[in-house]
Amino acid sequence: MIPLYLFMTLGTAAEMSQLLAKRWPVEVRSVPIHCCIASALMLFPIWYSVVMSKSYPTDCPVGRTGWVLIGLLSGIGSSGLQAMWRFRKIPHSLSPTEIDSESERTTLGWLLSSFVITYVVGCLSFWFLVRMVGESVSGMLHLIALLAIIKFADAGAYFAGKRFGRHKLITSISPGKTIEGLIGGMLASMVIAYLFFRLLLPLCGVPYGPWIWGPALLGCLLTMVGLVGDLLESMVKRTVGAKDSGALLPGLGGVWDVTDSLLPTAIIGYLGMIAKLT
Repeated sequence: MIPLYLFMTLGTAAEMSQLLAKRWPVEVRSVPIHCCIASALMLFPIWYSVVMSKSYPTDCPVGRTGWVLIGLLSGIGSSGLQAMWRFRKIPHSLSPTEIDSESERTTLGWLLSSFVITYVVGCLSFWFLVRMVGESVSGMLHLIALLAIIKFADAGAYFAGKRFGRHKLITSISPGKTIEGLIGGMLASMVIAYLFFRLLLPLCGVPYGPWIWGPALLGCLLTMVGLVGDLLESMVKRTVGAKDSGALLPGLGGVWDVTDSLLPTAIIGYLGMIAKLT
């Protein structure tokens, strides 16, 4: 799972940086490096298990979520050190207006880089937390179920929008999105949620949650939050005049085109799992 996580993280961060750099000062080449630093520390519980040949202690005060925060702060901090180094090298021979302009560009570049690191690494890291909750098999099955719900919601929204779409959702950002498509995505997510959490996972020995309405609520939340992630990417692409986030995945576009809905839904999936909505 680690190679796939790193591919999604670095690919998404690189493409997001490249898109932002079309309009704003972002260090495209260095952002993936800072994401690597953040990810390496976030994955400390995994490294601990590999090196020590035993599970990460559950009574550790930092916990697993604490390492996500440590990783993010380290990535943002390393990006800040780079920005200060560039700030220090601004030639004093420039006019005061030019110095102010370079200072603003350097500061804005650090702020945008910090956003990319936080949004990409911070969100995707929660899929690892889902994977590590409970028993190893239980965590993996929950991860598969949550990812299936999100992608079936995307598919349901697409087909419902194509077949029944009449009322536009947000034409200024994504002209193809419709209210009917959103409803179709919600219905698809609820069906898949009940299929996994009330049928397939119990057959594998994973107990279901105490609330019969839990999967329906979780499916709706994942659909709506996934739509927000999709629209955020569409907003950036429309702003910079890009059709796809990249061309790394033939037929699909870029990595961010695949992970757009997976980024914010990771947090909802993790919270829904520990709240036993499944």
